[in-house]
Amino acid sequence: MRKLILAATLLLPLSAQSQFAWADPLIQESSPSAISIAKDGENFRVTNDSRRYQTNTLASATMDNVLLYQLLEIEQHQVSTEGPQAEQDFEVATAKVTVYPVTDKGKGDAAFTIEGKADAVTAMNNYLTFTRYGCCVEMPTYAVYSLETGKYLFNATGEGQSGQWTTMGAQGGWAFSRIFAYHAKITAADDELFADEKNGAVILSYAKENEPLQRVMLVAPQDLMEKDAPLEWMPKVDLINKDNAKGTDHIYIDRAGTAEELFTDVTLRLTLDDATVIEIPVVADKLDLKAAKLPRGFSLKEMKL
Repeated sequence: MRKLILAATLLLPLSAQSQFAWADPLIQESSPSAISIAKDGENFRVTNDSRRYQTNTLASATMDNVLLYQLLEIEQHQVSTEGPQAEQDFEVATAKVTVYPVTDKGKGDAAFTIEGKADAVTAMNNYLTFTRYGCCVEMPTYAVYSLETGKYLFNATGEGQSGQWTTMGAQGGWAFSRIFAYHAKITAADDELFADEKNGAVILSYAKENEPLQRVMLVAPQDLMEKDAPLEWMPKVDLINKDNAKGTDHIYIDRAGTAEELFTDVTLRLTLDDATVIEIPVVADKLDLKAAKLPRGFSLKEMKL
């Protein structure tokens, strides 16, 4: 008991000091949310426009040992039909995130704005994630953006709050960091991501932390897609090299050099099921599609970034 009283006594002056240690606020913002509820037959149509702020700190991938501090203004728009006797039915939700730098002088001009379809928005460190949940047999998909540059990096599916990623790193700081991610059917975003390619099954992405490097579509045989094969697949990506013959989710190259010298002699493996495995070598910091090993009837298609 004496120790508790002493601790409280020691903390009091610090608490009292903290009330006077801070200068006037550098930034003060307010942005009201709004909701509208209308009668729609026996149900209600609810339009919800929410606005909130969040601060974020990230390590720059272009400026060594530099931490960036940001203010994010997050706006979300969602419309649903619901009621006491009805199951909630959501229309496509959208989000808009505006990113401002914060310095000793306060809030700077908007660095960039990211907009898209999103049921949920998550910002943490270097990444902004727009999540679309889908319904029925659809899996969630996560659109991931760089909070340093505002660039779209990739969509990912799989386990976890941002889908399944596989990574590489090397000496030289955050600029020497690489990400592999996959987006697999079936999700609510497939029409936009696969566009006119009806037999597109998986999109593989290769990226830095602040910009995309490569995006590749795996095209499956038409008979498999007609049989709804993606419903049976359980995709997984891992990396293989001489030290990781069985595969791993992270490889670190403990030496210095150029990206082309370091990120090579590695193979990206995509497993769809026991009989369907795709292997793509990474050569000189690039997925080498010509050297890929594919099951019969499958092909790879380079996509525009």
